[in-house]
Amino acid sequence: MMTYLVIGLCIFLLLVVIFISAKPISMGIEARSNINNKSDTNVEGKEELIENYDKNIDKNSISDEITKLNDLKNEGILSEEEYKKAKEKILS
Repeated sequence: MMTYLVIGLCIFLLLVVIFISAKPISMGIEARSNINNKSDTNVEGKEELIENYDKNIDKNSISDEITKLNDLKNEGILSEEEYKKAKEKILS
């Protein structure tokens, strides 16, 4: 009888652990898919992003804009060529 009680308690604890860990695991899978989707951005999206920087130059300082562009380049969203093109637009 004691054996069945111990086995039942172990199964119950296993189910509790699975239930508690399901939410963080699903959040991690969703975050990973969001990262993969960001890397699949198309050229049109990048061009729009560069144009939006041109519109916001008056609101922010030039150094802030170049810093943001550099961050995008470091994240792999912008290529070196796109970075240079956007930087030239900001500085002109």
